[in-house]
Amino acid sequence: VPVAALAQHSPQLLPLLILPLAIVYRVLRSRYHLQDGTRALLEQIADLVDLRDPYTGGHSRRVAEYTARMLEQLNLSGHDADLITTAARIHDIGKVGIPDAILNKPGRLTDEERLNMERHPVLGANLLARYPDFARGVAIVRHHHERIDGAGYPDGLRGTTIPFGARVIAVADTWDALTSDRPYRAGMDAARAAAILRAGRGTQWAPELVDALLA
Repeated sequence: VPVAALAQHSPQLLPLLILPLAIVYRVLRSRYHLQDGTRALLEQIADLVDLRDPYTGGHSRRVAEYTARMLEQLNLSGHDADLITTAARIHDIGKVGIPDAILNKPGRLTDEERLNMERHPVLGANLLARYPDFARGVAIVRHHHERIDGAGYPDGLRGTTIPFGARVIAVADTWDALTSDRPYRAGMDAARAAAILRAGRGTQWAPELVDALLA
């Protein structure tokens, strides 16, 4: 309204507002939206993480694709959907700090190795915190292994205290893990993987998000 009044009564002053408004817009955009250069760099790191394990090659790309399709199913779009999809693309970036001996171990992890592996969401969040233009995505990456019942990690968040994007990625991540080959088992068929998701619906994963992926 003040801008409209200014335009009506003092139009000669309008040009003086254009530059400050443009600066504010660019600052806010850089603060809340991942810039192309940063995105490309982080995606390259995510790809390198995937390539360290031949059995999970392409995992991050597939999780991002499943995430995007889930959001479409939920009729969600715009900047928030883009942020969540980007977070899915780089959700495992913290595995860059996990030793190969643990990351590529063909058998069951020891308790100590499992705890080391479970550091990767925190390592990823700490890495991404260095990029102010991804500030809103840090919590999504940190909490993508939380569970609705509070039994997840790293912080044992429960229900809707888990960021929405993290809840979405948790389902997409699990689906890809179940249906992909591993050194110790072949990937499951869709029916078996769906049965596992349904069994954890409302305890491990948000019911509406399981439904969205299965749809």
